[in-house]
Amino acid sequence: MDCITEDFKAALRSLDKRNHYGIDGWGKPHEKLEDILSPDDWRLKAIKAFRRRIKITEDSRESRVINDIRGEIGKRGITDKGVQIDYLYSIGLGCTRIGKILKLSHNTVADRILKLRKENPSVQGKNSIHYIDALVLMRNGMTGIDDKTFKSYQY
Repeated sequence: MDCITEDFKAALRSLDKRNHYGIDGWGKPHEKLEDILSPDDWRLKAIKAFRRRIKITEDSRESRVINDIRGEIGKRGITDKGVQIDYLYSIGLGCTRIGKILKLSHNTVADRILKLRKENPSVQGKNSIHYIDALVLMRNGMTGIDDKTFKSYQY
């Protein structure tokens, strides 16, 4: 989907032009466009449409990556939900993202991670990577799979 349309470009160009009041005629840097332009202004409508297209694109991309991660877990033959949590946590995903991938509640994932940390104090997830980063790590074999935590598991 091409998110940048001609209407959006024209709206940005029109907002970029200086008027006889100077650039501040459009408002202060911290003001929202919604506060400066009227609700029926064509520029505001074009910008809101752009924001909607971006949101749809981001959601679609996230869904595809989550499905790809599920596929990678399946390729590795990891069927136990607890081991899946351990695996994804070792890559660096946090509770919320793991829960979304595995369709588990936040509490279920958090309890498993706390148990894992108690049993293996050396295991500390980064909890800062995004879905696409995890997928890249999984596909390139750069995961915590070689960590001693996973020595007892058969993949």
